[in-house]
Amino acid sequence: MSMSTLIVIGILFLAWVFIKRVLPMMIVRQVSRFALKKVGESAIAKVPEQIQFTHAAAPQWKDEAAMQRQATPLVRAGFSDLGTYSVDKIPGALIRILFQPQTYVSAQICEHPRSGGWTELATRYADGGSDYLTTLPDQGIAPPPFARTSRADKSTPTDRLYQQHLAQRKSGGIKPVGASEVVHEMEDAYMRYMVWKNNKGVTPEEVAHATAKWAKAKQQGAGQS
Repeated sequence: MSMSTLIVIGILFLAWVFIKRVLPMMIVRQVSRFALKKVGESAIAKVPEQIQFTHAAAPQWKDEAAMQRQATPLVRAGFSDLGTYSVDKIPGALIRILFQPQTYVSAQICEHPRSGGWTELATRYADGGSDYLTTLPDQGIAPPPFARTSRADKSTPTDRLYQQHLAQRKSGGIKPVGASEVVHEMEDAYMRYMVWKNNKGVTPEEVAHATAKWAKAKQQGAGQS
């Protein structure tokens, strides 16, 4: 159902590739736009264009209590629990998927080793477009025009996020997806995004933003240790 969640996970992998190659150069000298562009071309080539979800019978959440706090209000709001999934080409990522069959909204509770946890709500449309509400901060990677994304504070209760998403999304043209189709929709949407991103490419500004964001987070982590 959701493309944005999978986009972000792919971006996290992409940013990690950026960082390994670019950060040492940024430390010792100013990096040219051409160099950043070449790194972006190399990195995007390493990001998988297709992924597959596998049901995780016994998922090992790093913060299971936080995940449950996100899920409980959604279940009370009528969401059905579709289970937790791993992603074949993105090691360490876990996604618990819930679905509201009356409003066709999917909810993804995500955890990733390099960025912690976040929650996203999504609606898909018959024309291929999507509306998203996510608690993941902006990663600096430009989305395609068919993925409209709003952001919310991570501390907001998920039942309030759900109501906010309903108020912000388009009311017409919603794709009537069934619960059994949600996972396939997510896999298909990820591929559609990556085809778009491969054709468009990664800009030098996106490389620089991802690298600077990671470097700042690393410095903050070092200061707390």
